[in-house]
Amino acid sequence: MKEKKEKLMNEFWLRPTLQKNSAKWKYLKKKTTATLTTSLLLFFILIAVSLLCLAGWFDLAKYTSHSNKRVAGPTIQPQILEYPLDCAAWNQSNTCPRNYPTSYKPLNPNNLTCPEYFRWIHEDLKPWKETGITSEMLEKGKRHAHFRLIILDGKIYFEKYNKKFIQTRHLYTMYGIVQLLRWYPGKLPNLEIMFDTNDRPVVRSKDYQQPNSGPPPLFRYCSDWHSLDIVFPDWSFWGWAETNIRPWRSVIKDIKEGNKRTKWKDRVPFAYWKGNPHVSPIRKDLMKCNVTDKQNFDTLLYVQDWVDQSKKGYKESDLANQCTHRYKIYVEGWAWSVSEKYILACDSPTLYVKPRYHDFFMRGMIPQQHYWPIRDNDKCRSLKFAVQWGNNYTDTAEAIGKAGSNFIHEDMKMEYIFDYIFHLLNEYAKLLKFEPKVPAEAVEICSESLACNSEGSLHKSNKVDYFPEVSCSIKCPRTTPNEPEFSSSSESCPEYFRWIHEDLRPWKDTGITREMVERAREVAHFRIVILDGRVYFEKYKPTFQKRDMVTLWGILQLHRFYPGMLPDLDFVFECGDQPVTQKSDYEKSKDSIPPPLFHYCGNESSFDIVFPDWSFWGWPELNIWPWETLKKDLQQSNEMTKWTEREPYAYWRGNALLGEARRDLLKCNVSKKQDWNARIYGLQWPLERRQGYKTSDLASQCTHRYKIYVEGLAWSVSQKYILACDSVALLINPHYYDFFTRSLLPTIHYWPINENDKCKSINFAVDWGNKNAKKAQEIGKAGSKFVHDELQMKYIYDYMFHLLSEYAKLLKYRPTVPREAVEVCSDTLICSTKGPRKKFRVHSMVNNVSSSEPCTMPTPWSPADLQDFIERKENLTKQVELWEETQSI
Repeated sequence: MKEKKEKLMNEFWLRPTLQKNSAKWKYLKKKTTATLTTSLLLFFILIAVSLLCLAGWFDLAKYTSHSNKRVAGPTIQPQILEYPLDCAAWNQSNTCPRNYPTSYKPLNPNNLTCPEYFRWIHEDLKPWKETGITSEMLEKGKRHAHFRLIILDGKIYFEKYNKKFIQTRHLYTMYGIVQLLRWYPGKLPNLEIMFDTNDRPVVRSKDYQQPNSGPPPLFRYCSDWHSLDIVFPDWSFWGWAETNIRPWRSVIKDIKEGNKRTKWKDRVPFAYWKGNPHVSPIRKDLMKCNVTDKQNFDTLLYVQDWVDQSKKGYKESDLANQCTHRYKIYVEGWAWSVSEKYILACDSPTLYVKPRYHDFFMRGMIPQQHYWPIRDNDKCRSLKFAVQWGNNYTDTAEAIGKAGSNFIHEDMKMEYIFDYIFHLLNEYAKLLKFEPKVPAEAVEICSESLACNSEGSLHKSNKVDYFPEVSCSIKCPRTTPNEPEFSSSSESCPEYFRWIHEDLRPWKDTGITREMVERAREVAHFRIVILDGRVYFEKYKPTFQKRDMVTLWGILQLHRFYPGMLPDLDFVFECGDQPVTQKSDYEKSKDSIPPPLFHYCGNESSFDIVFPDWSFWGWPELNIWPWETLKKDLQQSNEMTKWTEREPYAYWRGNALLGEARRDLLKCNVSKKQDWNARIYGLQWPLERRQGYKTSDLASQCTHRYKIYVEGLAWSVSQKYILACDSVALLINPHYYDFFTRSLLPTIHYWPINENDKCKSINFAVDWGNKNAKKAQEIGKAGSKFVHDELQMKYIYDYMFHLLSEYAKLLKYRPTVPREAVEVCSDTLICSTKGPRKKFRVHSMVNNVSSSEPCTMPTPWSPADLQDFIERKENLTKQVELWEETQSI
């Protein structure tokens, strides 16, 4: 009977009727013998009629509309609920259809157990298991989010935040969620999420260790073990138009066919990788393992130039044609990489370079079962061993490749992708402690709104622009921002904020008059007036490399970070290298008060008010990225090479023509006649620019145990980059300071170098550090920690806020807008430029107000405390000088 059933099931014309799980099949099973007899009688009658028809005695055409011609029988497919795009209605009304189904009863109920990796949903949501998720927690995530997505009564709403999107990730992500609602209509509960489409996680667990600290629930494509970001399937499952990668359902079929073309043992017996090595230091480091005339690590590595590929029609980037080697390498990019699933799907063992990040499924895979782990700190030798091992144990290696591939092909079907999203959002919704609601700025989205005007891909509609990048108006918005309501209380500011009191001390007793500001105007480059929440700019003279515009941009971002909180004020700014207001010019008379002039640096003989320099928002002329981005690059570079494995020398690279101290430093370079343990490299920026800044990448310069800082014409912006490297910073006795360096301590955060005998002093420092490695490493780490922790952009804006607020308290007049001043805002500045300058402004733009109020200012130093601090610095430096004199290593 069982064989008979199966035979009937294989007949295409009976298949939809006799599916095992169908109601009709269950009904047939209950039929009695009498019913079966009746069926057989009807069957014989049917045979008889058929024979008559074949003999020509009986013409069915007389009784039907069909002639006696042979026609293909209709292929009756199982019932599938389909809701085709109604683009005609959308293009006419620009509104989503109202005939979408609100419920769905599947014909074939699925009782299969989800794959094991679904368990990570519980782990990702565990931080909110006890407390639930409040609206306050959700709003904290707005600072980092690109968009908010609301599902309410079966409809989806989208609210975009003013952040730069990377390509069309957000569109494809939203399209995936829209498809989920079509896949399971009426099944998703009401919910509200924040989504960040950038690469790296941002919700650090260490920031939320206190009871009731309430981390924000922020969705993104990957996370790491130190973060609380909620992991969500990435956009490429629905396609990646910019790289010509089709949706996953299509790609996985192509790769499956590609696997069949070449058996594993017939494939090239080397490790293969093709990708963009310029997105991260770890990939650049991988390229050192490539085969050359001098080395062979059994690897074949190829650079993927996507711009060139787009011109060639992506002929060399077809994923299905890359299953030709026995081994395939996976290495992270800027964070995790979408290439992971394509590499694993190839039946070749994946050589998995130790990752820092994870996506939603990778945590369910096991080394030596699904992939082969590769050491990140010794890639080349680890890769070579893996290949040689696999070629010696071919059956086991082939089994690993097949297991990883089976995981991808079976456990990563699109049905499971939708199921993962469904369960993740359902479990998330259970934690909500508030009723979701549609924000005023949100718009409804649906398949039609995202696809009907896409011209083959999900580009934004020409009619309904949901995703404007910047509102390019020649006028600033007329609305005045309200003071924000913060979701968390303030913390104490770092100690270096105390220098604000010292920098403003010259005007503590007298205050600042309009006449004083006008005197400062004589040497200033520009003036800024903030009045009733609006910003006005008056330019006096040109600056070097647009420093004035970048500084103004930074002040405008402060205005966006703390909207409506800056008081009315009026100040002037000088953008040159060296401080201008000399104390010696104001010591003759007690009534001679210096003009208040803002500047990037100061020294002990000047009154200039120190302000964060322009490079925090990027230095496009030198291809130095905004600080928030660059700091992450430096942090990742630190993790690539441990301090003890770095070159045991002192390193410096820079423009040696700027200042006598730098020219003198060149004498300390290694030569055939001398070795002061220093490796000095000159940098010619015009040549670097022509060569694409290949040798000036700051993140790739954390390769030596010691890094030298030497001033140029004055202080140098390079100081923070040098300190950030985990290497011991060797500071050649500086004569200038910026806003934070006065709080750094010798032998705690850096090692002091005698400017009068640089070479010997550097040589001693390196020898001392190499023989006292643990202590030296601690100094490097402390300096780096200072920069990474206390120079976060939040603190940069807090410093600016407190400095300008304290300055405003000293004004003895109400500011007015100068006749020649123009109103400025972020929109006017970003829209008035192009090229790298515009790119850097987009990347450094503040898109959300601060989630917490400004940090609490520390009290001023008492004269005795300040003197003690200065003497402590001097004594620590003298201690080093004594060690040098006595060669006490």
